[in-house]
Amino acid sequence: MTGGRRWPTIRWGAVAIGAMAGLVVALLAFILLGISGLVAPDRGEILLLFIQFLSLVVAGYVAGRLTDAAEIHGGLAALLSALVSGLISVTSTQVPLAGIITLTLVAAILGSAGGVLARWQRDATEQSTDA
Repeated sequence: MTGGRRWPTIRWGAVAIGAMAGLVVALLAFILLGISGLVAPDRGEILLLFIQFLSLVVAGYVAGRLTDAAEIHGGLAALLSALVSGLISVTSTQVPLAGIITLTLVAAILGSAGGVLARWQRDATEQSTDA
């Protein structure tokens, strides 16, 4: 079948690097927030959730900067990052299935948004160097 739209080749190295970048950002932020006392076991869930979402955007952005198909790679990197953090959560606490499904959907959206941001920044940089 010719003339159809081809899917881009997935660069799994970029996906893995993006996922690791997102996980590192989240881990460092969680550690710093815990040390500073802003987050404790009995408070700070909203801040931790915001950091988790931000790390998904970072995962998508890093993967998007490394590839041409930024949105797809960004979404995959965030999904991989969410998978790893979800597996850690499942093994350490009782996490409801609805929470994992929600995290998966949010990861795909935020990772793709990070990829879009990476593409937008790359396009803006290329336009400024062409001028």
